[in-house]
Amino acid sequence: MIPRQFEPEVMDTREEAIDYDAMDHSEVNRQFAASVLPVITIRQQQQASAGDSQPLQILDLGTGTALIPIEICQRVSQLTIIATDLAAEMLKVAQQNIQRAGLDKSILLEHADAKLLPCKDQSFDGVISNSLIHHIPEPQSVFSEIRRVIKPGGFLFVRDLLRPDSLAELDRLVTLYAADANPHQRQMFRDSLHAALTLDEVKALLHHCHWPAAAVQQTSDRHWTISLNL
Repeated sequence: MIPRQFEPEVMDTREEAIDYDAMDHSEVNRQFAASVLPVITIRQQQQASAGDSQPLQILDLGTGTALIPIEICQRVSQLTIIATDLAAEMLKVAQQNIQRAGLDKSILLEHADAKLLPCKDQSFDGVISNSLIHHIPEPQSVFSEIRRVIKPGGFLFVRDLLRPDSLAELDRLVTLYAADANPHQRQMFRDSLHAALTLDEVKALLHHCHWPAAAVQQTSDRHWTISLNL
């Protein structure tokens, strides 16, 4: 197993934001939205059965340029997503994307650190995140914050990259999934894979929060996913 090699926690240059937004994440984003939508629908049904007509409040950590909240809100209504990121340049591009999609009433952006959220305890019906955890040197801090802000009976859906077993496998994944990208985009993908966690490392994070290790599964050749109802 290759050791974890940290990358910068915050991608906050204009070049990084534009290059990240321009990368073809469409299939990954569609898969994320398709996977989390049944979880959202069940939570909405439970809320309706309890006589609660308020829109679900969902927190998206590390939203980047907000492509996943847009994908979700284009498919489901009665939903408010608070989309956070620590990179101001990412949020500038995110705001343009949200306005272009006509979803500025459903997706609210907030400049915030996932390790120290400006949110009240038990304030969200669900927490989602895609490709944030590999940026965090000590990801337990993020999981502790998730545990704090999620409501009892809420849901957690987190997906991120899986660190390959070898440099040869890392090279194979970069060639397979970033062959058409520019050199900077390929390097970003390579660095992200090298900074990603293994399944055992994610299970240790879950154990620390008193959540079941079985909540995380490998869901592609380069991803792990946590799906958990609390």
